[in-house]
Amino acid sequence: MSNFKWVLSGTCPICGKGKVFETKGSLLRLKAPVMHERCSECNYKFDKEPGYFFGAMYISYGMAIAELIAVFLLLNWFIPLGWLFAIMFTVLMLSMFFNYRVSRILWIHIFHE
Repeated sequence: MSNFKWVLSGTCPICGKGKVFETKGSLLRLKAPVMHERCSECNYKFDKEPGYFFGAMYISYGMAIAELIAVFLLLNWFIPLGWLFAIMFTVLMLSMFFNYRVSRILWIHIFHE
């Protein structure tokens, strides 16, 4: 696996310089992140074929489940069940685009050529 620092910074798995996603705006904007087609530095193609990121959905799903379990375990004793589910839904909606972005970056770094 390539350099873990490159995964955290969201850069290309080959050169470590070009960004995978556009960085305009903040991470918490309520708009889907836009992924570059190729690396701006080394011209590495991020999306190999149709369905390439199908496996990244499993990473995103696992991240969402881990976040929801953590929220449930932390707040279960302090908040009534109805409010707890509302908070869990809110956490899920707020972390949706973050999970999308991180799961794709991880997938690219795990399965790069």
